[in-house]
Amino acid sequence: MTRSAVEAMALAGADKVRLSREQPLRYLTRAAVAGAFIFVGALLSSLCAAWFYDASLPLAKLLAALTFSAALILIVLLGGELFTGCNLVMGVSLYEGSATPGTALRVWIMAYVGNLIGILALCLLLAGSGASSDLLSAYLSLCVPAKLAAPWYMLLLRGVLCNFLVCVGVFAGFRLQSECGKVIAITLAITTFVLAGLEHSIANMAYFVLYALLVPGGASFALLWNLLWVTLGNLLGGAVLLGLPLWYAADAPQQRAP
Repeated sequence: MTRSAVEAMALAGADKVRLSREQPLRYLTRAAVAGAFIFVGALLSSLCAAWFYDASLPLAKLLAALTFSAALILIVLLGGELFTGCNLVMGVSLYEGSATPGTALRVWIMAYVGNLIGILALCLLLAGSGASSDLLSAYLSLCVPAKLAAPWYMLLLRGVLCNFLVCVGVFAGFRLQSECGKVIAITLAITTFVLAGLEHSIANMAYFVLYALLVPGGASFALLWNLLWVTLGNLLGGAVLLGLPLWYAADAPQQRAP
């Protein structure tokens, strides 16, 4: 971790604060785009897993993990405001003093809402189209109830570990210059979290909205209960578990001569 990387994240955090305050609709739109990219990754992952679920469960899980990496790759390479990525950036910005708790909270809330808007829009379009609905509903009927069955403390810890890994990929976007290098780092981090069965709040939004739309009786309070603890865990994993040691390990700011 270098001083230049810390300053780059702090500068990015300051830009998020400014944009969310001065042009909130533009910031929400960027967050909605990131939500749409998460939808793309979740859809690709679900379809690949569903196609191979009966034939080879290990292959289905590996393909699901690898293909979900597309979501963060699209966001890092093409742009967008992802709530879980903002957890790291705004956490470092808080430690650097380029953001306050209030401004960081505003960015997190707006990113979260914008991500949900993008996911809702594409999920409604997909459900209305009827494309792959039988395949998706059968697969989601298997995987979503397992997410809802876990107790709150497990959801919290899975959220913490998940966003530690996701933000490793986000950090690679700041630290690496090569786009190929970014793709490799992101793929390794995201594949690890999916294979481990960890929980990502924004990905869960996509799965849960599709589950509620495609599976009869799928909408329930348990979906919100899962999102509550996973969201809190994601925030802690990005801003504290990864963000704090990365910031602390960096070189101290250079003292300018008078």
